[in-house]
Amino acid sequence: MINLNDEIDNAMAVMPLDYHREAYIAFFKENFPFVLCPPFFAYANELPPLVWTKVKYSEHEAHDFPDSQGVYMFMVSFQDNNLPVNSYVMYVGKAGDIGSANTISNRFMDYVRPSGYRSRPRIQKLVELFSEHLYYYATIPAGQSTGAVESTLANIFAPPCCQRDFTADMRSYLRGVRLA
Repeated sequence: MINLNDEIDNAMAVMPLDYHREAYIAFFKENFPFVLCPPFFAYANELPPLVWTKVKYSEHEAHDFPDSQGVYMFMVSFQDNNLPVNSYVMYVGKAGDIGSANTISNRFMDYVRPSGYRSRPRIQKLVELFSEHLYYYATIPAGQSTGAVESTLANIFAPPCCQRDFTADMRSYLRGVRLA
């Protein structure tokens, strides 16, 4: 019986090193495709006032996350003195909602335990490959919908690791270009 993994490994072994490098770059292109579309930015007018707190994912143990509902983002930000400030929104999520007792503190811990993201391949890759980067969160007062804020943020940034968190219209557009 043919072992497909062995066949692929053997085929890769005889490929030139440049092809390996191209495959490595293609991995990131395929797993983290970006869309920056200026008309999407108009959704920012629909957001309530948000105060964002920045935490480096790899330094989460030293941070006291709030026991309240809110929204959060995983962002990749490469910081170097020779480069300007930059960041890429990779994922937008919510913690709690109307009628839910989930909190930012509890939700973040889901991303610390592999069991919290193992069934979500893009999130698993994000955490494994970019854990030295940033996590932002903002609390939202009880009684306000975190789901509505999450969808609006997802519409603005179209993060590559989000798949279901968009409004129906946006999800339709992104499916049309094969991004959701």
